[in-house]
Amino acid sequence: MSRLKWKYKRYIEFLKSYHFELGHVRGSHQFYNGRIYGEDRVVQVIVSEREKGCQSNKTIKMGIKHSGIPKNFFEEWDKAGVVHQEIIF
Repeated sequence: MSRLKWKYKRYIEFLKSYHFELGHVRGSHQFYNGRIYGEDRVVQVIVSEREKGCQSNKTIKMGIKHSGIPKNFFEEWDKAGVVHQEIIF
């Protein structure tokens, strides 16, 4: 699978498409809350000068793990805007 390189705004768009909402902000870190496969999830997005150009690979990997959304769903959304509604409950 390919490496995901997204600007922070694109990453936030993805999370919002899966019904994640901004929960709180702590400095340069924004925490988005959502519910995937019936489990409450919290995903961190870093909004710093260093990460604005592109979220680091480590940040994206953490997001995949913490969101509970499979990596191939990230890639499908990136290529075709596909949102898998069946996992949002």
